[in-house]
Amino acid sequence: MTTAFNRATLAKVLEILDSSHAGEALAAAKLASAMVREAGLTWDEILVPDIRPRANQLTAAGRPAGSGPFGYRRDRELSPHEQFFMVLLSPRTPTDIKRKLRNWEARVLDGEITPQETQDLKFMYQSFVA
Repeated sequence: MTTAFNRATLAKVLEILDSSHAGEALAAAKLASAMVREAGLTWDEILVPDIRPRANQLTAAGRPAGSGPFGYRRDRELSPHEQFFMVLLSPRTPTDIKRKLRNWEARVLDGEITPQETQDLKFMYQSFVA
């Protein structure tokens, strides 16, 4: 199953590649790559001047039914890793929360966050991204 692709969202994510924080830039690169993969596209297809949706059923927002933030499918639960980067990269996430999350980055990448942190991350995702 492919998801809708939002070129404007990808452009915003790619702008973060210029961040002075290496972890933030890496997170943006990983998120961009995941967005392309989740949409069922290749980078060659992304770089063409005009991208047309493959799905016929679009919602009023112009996304296929069931698509979520950043073009992710809503038919599955996002991993803590995906939620972490979406919260970190969301423009709606307050700066103090982003600072707190930077301390979690290594443990999230290694899959070593606590159950309480997993719940906190889920709450932040629902508050600032979904």
